[in-house]
Amino acid sequence: MLGDWNILTIVLYVFGLLLLTVEGLMPGFGVAGITGTICVVISIALITSSLYEAILLVIATIAVFVTILVVLYKLGYGSKYLKFIILDDEQKKESGYTSSKKELSYIGKIGVADTPLRPSGVAIIEGERVNVQSQGDFIQKGSRIIVTEVDGMKIIVKKCEEEI
Repeated sequence: MLGDWNILTIVLYVFGLLLLTVEGLMPGFGVAGITGTICVVISIALITSSLYEAILLVIATIAVFVTILVVLYKLGYGSKYLKFIILDDEQKKESGYTSSKKELSYIGKIGVADTPLRPSGVAIIEGERVNVQSQGDFIQKGSRIIVTEVDGMKIIVKKCEEEI
């Protein structure tokens, strides 16, 4: 029924199934899935001599692939067999991993615009150069500014009208 099984067809078939399994467990850009599909199709084309045999082999391949995925899924992502494939570390806030730090201490501080703010630029607040953003107004270089709010990494300022 199935014709010429040689080492090339077996390697292509097994490598294709392996790549399809990797794509099934860790979906990505599809490179592994497309390459795996091409390997399986080429091996099936080399093995079979008729369309009927090719269809049977494709159905058997799909069944084997689904079975492999179900077994690996049932083992769970925490199993020792999948630990080397799947990243399970988390960068938690409690461990010190943060993308931004709110500098609430800047609220109400007065500084000087070091560059023109249109609406963002650099200001010197308490001797420190910080990136700031005006509330939408253009503020000239050298103008006195006051910090009105801090939103994540953005320090929002407005022109200071009062004299000290």
